[in-house]
Amino acid sequence: MHALRSRWFPPALLAVLLTVVAVATHAGRLGLSLAGGALLPVGDLSEVWSEYLAAWHGVAGGVTGGAPAGLAVLGVLGAPFAPVGGPPALVAVLLLGGVPLAALSAYAATRTLPVPRWGRALTAAAYGMLPPATAAAAQGRLDVVVVHVLLPLLIAGTLALLGGPVRPRWLSTSAVCALGLAFAAAFSPLTYLLLVTVASAVFVASPRRDRPRARAGALAVLVLAPPVLLLPWLPVLAAHPALVLHGIGGPATEDPTLVELFGLDPGGPGGSPAGFVVVLAAFVAVMARPTSRMVPAVALVLLGAFSAVVGSAVHARPVGGGAAATAFAGIPLLLVGAGLLSTVLIAWACGGPHPAGRRWRRVAVVGSTSAVLALCVSWLVVGRGGPLSNEPASPTAPLAAEIEAAGRGLLILGDPDDPGDAPRLIAGREARFGDDALPATDTMRSRVQLWQRQLLTGEPEAVTSAVTSAAASGVLYVVLPHGDDGRALSAAAKDLVELAPRTADGRVVVRLTPEVGAVTLISSEQARRSVSGLTPDAGLLTAPASVAVAAVPPEVGVRVSEGPEGRLLVLSAAYEPGWRATVDGAAAPIVLAWGGQVAVAVPPEQAEVRVWFDGDRHDLLLLGQLAAVLFTVLTALPSLRRRAGRPRDGGPPGDGESDTSTEHTGDGLREDDPEGARGGDDGAQKVGEERDGGVTAQAERSVHPG
Repeated sequence: MHALRSRWFPPALLAVLLTVVAVATHAGRLGLSLAGGALLPVGDLSEVWSEYLAAWHGVAGGVTGGAPAGLAVLGVLGAPFAPVGGPPALVAVLLLGGVPLAALSAYAATRTLPVPRWGRALTAAAYGMLPPATAAAAQGRLDVVVVHVLLPLLIAGTLALLGGPVRPRWLSTSAVCALGLAFAAAFSPLTYLLLVTVASAVFVASPRRDRPRARAGALAVLVLAPPVLLLPWLPVLAAHPALVLHGIGGPATEDPTLVELFGLDPGGPGGSPAGFVVVLAAFVAVMARPTSRMVPAVALVLLGAFSAVVGSAVHARPVGGGAAATAFAGIPLLLVGAGLLSTVLIAWACGGPHPAGRRWRRVAVVGSTSAVLALCVSWLVVGRGGPLSNEPASPTAPLAAEIEAAGRGLLILGDPDDPGDAPRLIAGREARFGDDALPATDTMRSRVQLWQRQLLTGEPEAVTSAVTSAAASGVLYVVLPHGDDGRALSAAAKDLVELAPRTADGRVVVRLTPEVGAVTLISSEQARRSVSGLTPDAGLLTAPASVAVAAVPPEVGVRVSEGPEGRLLVLSAAYEPGWRATVDGAAAPIVLAWGGQVAVAVPPEQAEVRVWFDGDRHDLLLLGQLAAVLFTVLTALPSLRRRAGRPRDGGPPGDGESDTSTEHTGDGLREDDPEGARGGDDGAQKVGEERDGGVTAQAERSVHPG
């Protein structure tokens, strides 16, 4: 019995039971190398950091600018997992264990509410198994899973920071909230916009007016610090608003219907209408215990619903290519679910000491338990599906060694019947998590889509044009779509292609035979074709008219021998501002070859040619981000320290959780009430009625002195 009254028993049981549910659901995909759906294979620790720190990325013909800030988060938090795999292991823990992690987050976020611990545990379990989380895990949407875990703490921190009394350590508390918001925004910039809206509304609507400068400062830190913490990624977000809408996980694969949205189902694999039980529970709570304290929760519901409807109606072209698509509705629906469950908790807290209040609590327990069971069954049934799977080796692993050694490109064609399945071009490595958030140039996006159409036609002229153009851009292998045996392509291209080992998932692969490289020195005749808008001449893609150079962008340094005038040194990199070149130490202009590739004119005499991308601007942004992170972490340290005893600012003692099972005879608390139903709620209600009729966290702390 003593264990049942322990404050740690409900969260411990919650974690154990939901972990069992998660393991049973994901039994077919258990492992530390998850991929599929919106999740590309995650690189190891060194690969994640090298990609994040680089100013140039070998994706979509070469992309400049900052990589998604989520890579930095995986690099930092994945370091402790290095003995078991690093960032891939961290991602596996989040996707497979998102349910218990989110439930514990929700339980901790409600610690100051005058609600019995078992009531909070049931509500937290319901939050952990919301349908948007089910769909996100099944579809490999890491961004939604991260927000699912952080959202309760972010909402609770925002309300405490801006809606409650200003505490002496408001600056450090606001720094902690800003760090959490930056972590969420690193995967989903839309979350930042939604929570900033919540923070601004709380700041304006809060009746407290004590220390207005401190309150304004807290809001300023919460609003301004996260963008500074994501500094290298900001120029990319500003130039490509679609990335803000779609997030790092990409657009929705299926548009949800209005009925699905009402059931908190974002659409696609893993979704279910089980969210109707949460909507029904919130409706009953509002009807049974209407109170003005539900206004913030209802506002969360309205904001999330509005965002979900707008996101499902607005079509934007993904930065990685493909047809215009809507945003995945998972994050707005999580906000709706959090608001709905908050109304249930508030109604539970308003149950008074009279018999009607006790009956209401019993009904709430039965209803919450039924809702949790319904969500659990739904999770077990639909959560098993979806494209996410454990893949110890990527499908293109048989091709990886030669691609990495030569720095050449891999062109993966998409499904021609699916407008959203865009072709993918990667150079020097396999596809990795974060590639879909790197915006391709308009020129390369159009060229890659043209190559796909031409390669799949089977017409000799179109296929030859695509093969020579792709080879001149550094492509070595082409992976055909599922179901294409490659016969039509081989017959049309003749000796320009040859069959290569298939991918691990059975797709046909062809190797392009023209003698080019990641950097190629081409003859004057081919150079004239490259700058005049013509396609490469297949006959001139062999030595000596075309010579592959042992170099890989973005840093190229070669010594060219004497030769005819008009030669070009062509890089398999799309031109963007920032490319520089020198010939024998003197600055040389960049020439655009094949409609957009970086090239440099080579003199007829022997010369030293150097070409590089100037990443100084990106390095300055990285330094600014590092300074901002250090300053924010040092500012947040006072609030991160564990406090002993009662804080001076009136905060909760110890771990801050109200002890609703502690004996306090003066307020009617009883030791033999394990759930604290009479003690915790009735005592808090009595004090709340004496102080403005409000059931507040401060009132509960006055009842439970610890």
